[in-house]
Amino acid sequence: YILLSCPATLYQSHVAPIAAPFFKHMEFRLKCTWAPILKVEGVSPQSTRPLTTSDCERCVNDALNGGDAWFVPYYARGGIFVGDLDSVTSEAVVEKARVEVSRSFADMLQSALALKGDWALVLANIAREEQAAKRNDSSILRTAPSTKGKGSKGPLNADGTKRSKLHVAIEARKLQRIHKLCHFLMLENETIAGYLVLSVAESLNYPDAYTCRRCTKICHRILETVAWVDRYTLLLGSQMFTNGVKAIVYEQKWMVGIEWDMINLIRDVYCRLVLGQTLQYGGQGAAMQAPSDKINNRFEQTKTIENPLQGGGILVSTSDLPRQVLATLPGIRPDMVLQLEEQMKLKRSAKDQKDLLRDLLKIAADNIKETESGQDTGILGRANESESLLNQKQANETNVVQAIPEKLVTHKMAMKQQAKDAAAQEDPPIFSFF
Repeated sequence: YILLSCPATLYQSHVAPIAAPFFKHMEFRLKCTWAPILKVEGVSPQSTRPLTTSDCERCVNDALNGGDAWFVPYYARGGIFVGDLDSVTSEAVVEKARVEVSRSFADMLQSALALKGDWALVLANIAREEQAAKRNDSSILRTAPSTKGKGSKGPLNADGTKRSKLHVAIEARKLQRIHKLCHFLMLENETIAGYLVLSVAESLNYPDAYTCRRCTKICHRILETVAWVDRYTLLLGSQMFTNGVKAIVYEQKWMVGIEWDMINLIRDVYCRLVLGQTLQYGGQGAAMQAPSDKINNRFEQTKTIENPLQGGGILVSTSDLPRQVLATLPGIRPDMVLQLEEQMKLKRSAKDQKDLLRDLLKIAADNIKETESGQDTGILGRANESESLLNQKQANETNVVQAIPEKLVTHKMAMKQQAKDAAAQEDPPIFSFF
């Protein structure tokens, strides 16, 4: 509410003192919250159990010792006291709290970055207006979504609601707020920006598909806004890129259904930091190659660097961090990474580039799979071949329908031919004796 309601001129004086410690706290809390599930080293499973009546005395003693060590088990159990509930119900309560904290944080960031809510509706309306102008068809502005019924005589919002008389002026102000808030969160306060980006990058590893899918969208907005800034290169090219690659090559069960979203995020990072290519809003569409200066080994910055909603900028000096992440994967050689880059420069459509990345990551996944023990570890275990995205291409090739022959031979025709062949062998022609 504070982020969306505060005037842009008061961000530094009113929002920064609240948002900076908040994002720092959330990064620490989310890390502690998911520590029992991810089995983080140094975190005892015993200390992160739901707090029951019998454990109260031990918890009090830990708090009396002082320091920050007691915060880790406190946030790991969600700060919840379950009393004398049975173990199954207690675990369910803590798990519900763990998931809700992560999802609420992701939803809050989406609203602040115009990925959902009223501000996202403004961008959807602008996209509809551009589409209507391109097609020279004003009826698009009066058409409601298929789920909202028939259209209207007057202009409608993208969600089917009626637009007010002052919608042009209101949306213009909201659009300015969208740009100002995004710029403030990412580029005007290092504490806010650092912990915000770090917490979102770490959320790509948390085993909750709802949170992860929304964090991939937030990551696209981050890349569109700050990929051209050198001080973000380590965080984006190492932390975010590594987490995305790890999620794909380990093929964990909770990732089933969102693999393409993650591969598209990997593509966005690699295009902007290595290849000098920009994508459309949200990592969509074909990549657009920026001109390069081969003498200085640099790319020319894009014209949309100050407008993330139009594609944003690129890193003009190529980073080797994403290359190193791929080259260190099992079964991946440096020459294979260079070959991938050449193919991605030649084939710039979204489908082609995502398929190239999938094929490369499948090699690493197959090598990792050979060294695994094969034990089922729940949602963190490897998905079956029928569920895994990396194996879909192979499955499609083996299950392809055979082409119909030029001459159609039915079962009845085949039986007649077999009868003729059998009769010819039993009664040979007379001239065969001469």
